[in-house]
Amino acid sequence: MPPHHRTSAAVEIHCCRNIDEQAMLLDAWNQSYCQISRGAFDGSVSSISAGGVRVLVERLNRAVYQRGHVAAQKIAVGIPFQLEGHALLCGQTSHRDGLHVFSGDGGFEFLSPDKHVVVNLEIEPGAIADKLVRAQLDELLPLLGQRPGVLSVNPALLQELRAVLRQLLDTVAATPALLDDPGVINAFEKSVIFALAETLQGARASDPRGHLEAHTSRNWQLVRSVRELVEASPECPLSVAELCARFRASRRTLQYAFEETLGVNPSAYIRAVRLHHVRRGLRGAASVTEAATRWGFWHFGNFSSEYREQFGELPSETFRRAKGRVD
Repeated sequence: MPPHHRTSAAVEIHCCRNIDEQAMLLDAWNQSYCQISRGAFDGSVSSISAGGVRVLVERLNRAVYQRGHVAAQKIAVGIPFQLEGHALLCGQTSHRDGLHVFSGDGGFEFLSPDKHVVVNLEIEPGAIADKLVRAQLDELLPLLGQRPGVLSVNPALLQELRAVLRQLLDTVAATPALLDDPGVINAFEKSVIFALAETLQGARASDPRGHLEAHTSRNWQLVRSVRELVEASPECPLSVAELCARFRASRRTLQYAFEETLGVNPSAYIRAVRLHHVRRGLRGAASVTEAATRWGFWHFGNFSSEYREQFGELPSETFRRAKGRVD
């Protein structure tokens, strides 16, 4: 299947082999991705746009640490269809029966698992003409809260929302030309927004409570601080010892924080970030060696092996493709 396949002006399907490419598809979310689990990345984003509503179906086959900030004029929520494995949204436990709110103040950080299919609703209230629908959105905003996080909702109501979305997606995918009709667009907006309103009945934020949740939140904040540092080129620490010195934290403290929140040790995380920097750098580097040494990889045999384990291909293959020299 080609990496980008357009079916109509309103319906698009993108298949990705690169996580940066996939992150850019959610263009209003200002996202950056870092692949945590090893192996070739295979993802996709299917998009359906109808008036002020955009439905984005995202599939990922690797654990990814995501950071983003949804445009201020938009509402963004995610409905998990498949969410198997360790996952956190802004330090809160992410689960299949929770409504994921990505919009709001401060941006979001999301650790998504290897098995991940989420239907995201991106809503722009200012683009919706129907006054009744706009009024319903005004009532929804207080229920969604001001910050990203996980909302506890009635699982049965959430399942009903999944059923509505599945039917909408199947119908429009089969006949994209339906969305050329203004009346169908209006019906699509109403179906999505009123179904979301039904789901939010009795919703409450899953705010951290108790000693265990507070401890998880503290560890998440530490990992978040580390991420902000290691993603800032060229300040990325090259070892756990350097990380401990920068944060004045013991190796044990860092080890526990990373294993609890990301499911990997800090050494594996730093290696993943450095490899990710190399992968990005290969686009503009003069050689693989230049990109590798810039991020502290000096043993090229080990580097090539680690790179292939992480991304499912050799760095030379990435380099040739970036330079347009792949057959």
